Amino acid sequence: MTHEHFAVDEVHVRCGQALTMENDSRWAHIIGPGQDGLLETDGNVPVARRQLMETNDVYTTGAWTKPGTYYLTCAVHPEMTVKVVVSDCCC
Repeated sequence: MTHEHFAVDEVHVRCGQALTMENDSRWAHIIGPGQDGLLETDGNVPVARRQLMETNDVYTTGAWTKPGTYYLTCAVHPEMTVKVVVSDCCC
């Protein structure tokens, strides 16, 4: 993460993996499923609304268990949206 934007626009994870976010700014972020600052409920996204405060606050999602394309956003900074692409398991 960065101040008012995610460091990348898109991340890729394999089914079964988790995603770790680190707040590297001095600003609060409220991260959850959704786009353009609008949080929504999505049972396929293993992220409950999570508030990240101050520098070095780290949050790791649960395992992503369903392949597809999902979005995470910040309710405080609507321009912060990242696409999460979950690929099939390599079992």
